[in-house]
Parts: sequence; structure tokens; C-alpha cells
Amino acid sequence: MTSYPAGGIVPHYTQGTEFYSHDEAKVLAETYYSIGNDLYQSLLPKLQTQTPSQEDIWRLYPAFVNLSFSCEIILKLFYENDHGNIVSGHKLYKDLFNKLSDDSKKIISDLTINAMKGNSDSDYTYEMFISDLKKSENTFAHERYSFEMIPRKSHSLQCSFLLTFSRMPY
Repeated sequence: MTSYPAGGIVPHYTQGTEFYSHDEAKVLAETYYSIGNDLYQSLLPKLQTQTPSQEDIWRLYPAFVNLSFSCEIILKLFYENDHGNIVSGHKLYKDLFNKLSDDSKKIISDLTINAMKGNSDSDYTYEMFISDLKKSENTFAHERYSFEMIPRKSHSLQCSFLLTFSRMPY
């Protein structure tokens, strides 16, 4: 197992020379994406063609916890590449995307927008990307603690966006 010194700083990589600064984090992001996507894809036929069971609905929560965590890791890797250190926080827009360099924001938004357009949302815009990112910024916490939610008080789940965004760099 790889270990890192407590409080150690990661080397700064010049933009364009190293896409990910930690190979291990890339593996984690890909794995969380795969777990979330595989679970979602296994539930999708039930969600599309029949009335899903309550258990199937509950299985969506872990799928989107994994997808949103993959998004978080991706954004943290971009931050690390931009600034040479690690950022904390879980909010995808406020804590992470908003602190990236303009170049990183453009790379991420362009890749996601083009993928969303390819997924049949041909009118998808940068404004829609930002809106979806803001709506999704607390998905990791909300879905992780879904069993603690107050009845009749909910938030929206940006399924297509999270599926697309979490696979964006692969």
C-alpha cells in the first residue's frame, strides 16, 4: 500500500504535462464511476419499463453517491494540478469547480457539454452546465445520508448530468 507523509505537499505539474498528479486518485475516480454506473445501468430497465420497487429506488442512492464522489475526485485532481496542493470540501460547484483555473473550468465544461450534446441534449449550454453542477453540488452528502432525510422534503437528482460528468475524463 502506498503511504504519503502527513501534511506532505504534492508536486506541482505544469498544465498539459501531467493530466493527473496521483495515479491512485485516477483509479479511485474511475472505480467509483464504474460502481455507480454499473449499479445504475442494472436498475435502468426497471426504471424505464415498469414500476420499480421501493428497493430499486433505494438502490439509486448508492449509485449516485459513487458517481458524485467520482466527480469530486476529478475536480480535486484538477485543483491539485492547477495549484499544487490539495483542496478539501464536497460541494462540487462552491468548494471545487469555482476554485479552478479558467483553463481547467473550460476543459471540464467543454468535455461535459459536448458529451451531453452527444447524449441527445443537443441544446445543452454552458449555463445549463453551471445550473446542473450547482444542483448536483450536494448530491454526495444528500444521497449518502438519504436515510436521514425529512419526509416530503427533497432535492432534485441530476441523473444524466452526473452520469456524463463522472465519466468525462475517460
